[in-house]
Amino acid sequence: MMFWPSKEETERLRQIAHVLFEHQLGHYLGALKLRRRLPFGKRIRTGKAGTMEMTPQLALKIFEDLGGTFIKLGQLLSLRPDLIPVEYCNELSRLQDKVKPFSGREAVDIIEKDLKHPLKSLFREFDEVPVAAASMGQVHLARLKDGTRVAVKVQRPGVQRAVKIDIKILYRIAGLAKRRYGDSVIDPIGIVREFERYTENELNYLKEAHNIDVFHRNFAKSQTIVIPKVFWSHTTGRVLTMEFITGKRLTDLSKFRPAERKAMIRRIIEAELEQMFVHGVFHADPHPGNFLVKRDGKIALLDFGIVGRMDYVMKEHVADFFMSMVNRDVDGMVDAAVKLGVTGEGADIDRIRSDVHERLSAYYGASLEKIRMSSAFNDLIKLFRQNSIRVLPNFVLLAKATVTIEGLASKMDPKMDFVEVARPFVKRMARERLDPRRIAERARRKVDAMLEFAGSIPRKTSALIANLHDTDRDLRRIDKDISALTVEIDRSSNRVTLGFLAGTLFIASTILLPFQTLKVLGVPALSFLGYVIALVITVSIFFSMLGEKKI
Repeated sequence: MMFWPSKEETERLRQIAHVLFEHQLGHYLGALKLRRRLPFGKRIRTGKAGTMEMTPQLALKIFEDLGGTFIKLGQLLSLRPDLIPVEYCNELSRLQDKVKPFSGREAVDIIEKDLKHPLKSLFREFDEVPVAAASMGQVHLARLKDGTRVAVKVQRPGVQRAVKIDIKILYRIAGLAKRRYGDSVIDPIGIVREFERYTENELNYLKEAHNIDVFHRNFAKSQTIVIPKVFWSHTTGRVLTMEFITGKRLTDLSKFRPAERKAMIRRIIEAELEQMFVHGVFHADPHPGNFLVKRDGKIALLDFGIVGRMDYVMKEHVADFFMSMVNRDVDGMVDAAVKLGVTGEGADIDRIRSDVHERLSAYYGASLEKIRMSSAFNDLIKLFRQNSIRVLPNFVLLAKATVTIEGLASKMDPKMDFVEVARPFVKRMARERLDPRRIAERARRKVDAMLEFAGSIPRKTSALIANLHDTDRDLRRIDKDISALTVEIDRSSNRVTLGFLAGTLFIASTILLPFQTLKVLGVPALSFLGYVIALVITVSIFFSMLGEKKI
């Protein structure tokens, strides 16, 4: 497909080419057909200069220099060790989305346009100076008419157009990369497709508001966790108004005493496990910047742009994995791990199980305090990638969230045993499985599945019979075509033979002309006979072919 960039796209391509040039990545400029986007002088220099080797650190610098959408792409990739190597994930997790804020007047215009009311009729107070700014939007503090303090998140003007341009360029680059390098290591087009879905969600604040609302209901009675309230009357696709919560961020641990840190990380781990095993909806990016510690000791959870979900089946498999790890049951871990991946047709399940067993055997006999969920999940995802097993995105998000929480725990309380904290939740899942209502529910699911299968048998049987009928008809047609082709081949072979004979007679008759005395019509008799026979054969072949064309 031809790519005819607009003026904006051309400018962005030049910027990308310039960043790659500055980092001495001339090889990639050629492979991605970006060299012609450089000035002539730099274009010449790319051919002479060597190419730097791509490293996680260099990738981080490139994403930072490109900014905007690429910052978001890097942040998404940092959450997906199933798509890129873990060392790149770890480095890209350092990306900070900090940009210059846009004017408060522009923010007011967007609010008034989307909420269809003047600012004064919506808020008692509104601070036009933002308290935080990012590539997608910025946050302003305000007070509703009833005096409630709120945080108003406003989308950056023109960001949807900018993201659309970058995604179009990313698809082009991904296509070129796929043709040049294949997807033996990563699937570039798949990554862009996943990123496009992610940004569509992030650019629609109504989806984030819905996520916040779900968490707010789930933790409504919690004594330790606080979720901000969404004010739907002041929320649209580009404006998100939520309760303003004050507190200390966990990014600066020096503000907390060791005892406070120990208590806080336990609450955070318990809250994340409750989200996973009880609610089935969990915060997928629980890094320190997304937590606030209130004056009363409660912990507020912020930023719900990336949320994972676990259905009943996935919760069962994850619980099995945790329970097996708690009980140091490697075979159980292997069974659960294999069920968490999606294998394609023809996959060697026995070999996969053997690989999983070998990788997870390191946890056999290990004391619980030495078991690291981060290592287990990273090993598992790396193994899945090596065996071309498709990992469910929600499981990857769960694994990444677990790894992030465990990393935070190692800083706040190095002696914290994540697996031990998870034990009560795992036991709860085990007890719930024995609950008669759960057993009845599982039985009902299986009966429903059996009934659905039984109900589909007549339809599937009819389809099978129809397919067999079509196959039989196609086979008869193929047999008929083959028979016709055989006749045609025989006929063509005969023509070739007769043609060869006619040509041979013509050549032989010509060669014998000087050696004959008896003549017919002035032509030596033997040669005359040869010419006549050759002519008859040629004419018969001609009329035979002419007759077929008329049929």
